[in-house]
Amino acid sequence: MSPSTSRIFVTGMGVIAPSGLGVEAFWRTLCAAEPCFTELSTLYDGMKPGALGGRVPAAAAEAAQTRARQAGVHFAGPAAAYAVTCALDALADAGLAPGDPLLSSAMVCVGTSDGQADQFEAVVAEDGDSQDARISSYSIAEAVALAVRTSGPAFVVQNTCASANVALSCGVDMIRAGVCDVAVVGGADAYSMKNIIGFNSLQAIGPDPCRPFASGRRYVTPSEGAGILVLQSERSLREGLTPWAELLSVAVGNDASHPTALNPERVAACHDAALARAGIRHEDVDVVYAHGTGSAVNDEVEGKLLASRYPRAAVTAIKGTVGHLMGAAGAAGAVASCLTVRHGMIPPTATHADQVEFGLDLVTGAVRTADVRHVQNNAFGFGGNNAISVFRAVRP
Repeated sequence: MSPSTSRIFVTGMGVIAPSGLGVEAFWRTLCAAEPCFTELSTLYDGMKPGALGGRVPAAAAEAAQTRARQAGVHFAGPAAAYAVTCALDALADAGLAPGDPLLSSAMVCVGTSDGQADQFEAVVAEDGDSQDARISSYSIAEAVALAVRTSGPAFVVQNTCASANVALSCGVDMIRAGVCDVAVVGGADAYSMKNIIGFNSLQAIGPDPCRPFASGRRYVTPSEGAGILVLQSERSLREGLTPWAELLSVAVGNDASHPTALNPERVAACHDAALARAGIRHEDVDVVYAHGTGSAVNDEVEGKLLASRYPRAAVTAIKGTVGHLMGAAGAAGAVASCLTVRHGMIPPTATHADQVEFGLDLVTGAVRTADVRHVQNNAFGFGGNNAISVFRAVRP
């Protein structure tokens, strides 16, 4: 297979989140701006009660485990089961099935922040069900590759909360390098005590939900889930298939200037690189799915940049609805971006209009319809990890 400059398309998508299992449930929840949060249990003496988080509903989590086992994956913890289920849904959406000749050398890359932290915790606690646990993060990608039945490259990337967009970048690079024509990529993270205790130690979680770009915002709302997308080169598209969107570019950067805070200059550089690679300008962007964690400083950096550089863009942030899916956050944003370019609908942010700061054109209250051509999907993480993907509508 020779290197190619072929266009790359999103042909299938799967998602599991606090909204439930499936793209339809996810999209319906986003469009209604219905927060999916619950009170988290305290994990140690001194942890204040009442902190909110987002959990995959029990029925959806059980269904994911069942589907993983049916696919021959008997070692899957929650993160791997979420990824496998989303991968199978994405394949079906793309008109493919495990073992399809197109998938024989497909690449699998799953981004994750916490990996199999929950499985490690079970081993440490000597949980009776932990004897078959796989604590390596790689086992998430291994599980997906096994379910997809591909012998192509399979690996994970761990770039904190930018991980899923980094996985998309790997898919683009592999296809354009001629390694494969199909890439199964995205992100997955499951609830873990390590994650909740970490955010609590930063005083970043509490009883108020995430309110992106709102005055008086205070807390992040951690959640769990997965999103997987099937990427295909133009030459591999089968007749009759209408892709969700074209993936124009992904830009990745790391400034490592601070453990948690965004670096304004490096974030701006990542924005510029994503648009330059896509061959478009700031004013060409119709919609931005912001990272929008609801934290005071990070929202300020992102909000001011978007307000100053994106004169036409409507902005929305889905973490006020489904929470922060950690390493899967960029995948959730990518799925939502593709739905927006397909349907011309922008889901509202769960923030009151009179609280919006920075002069943003933040979509609030109700779905906004628009003629959407270009959508940008932001994902930033601790340690200066920045990753941005850009999608274009597929027009007849």
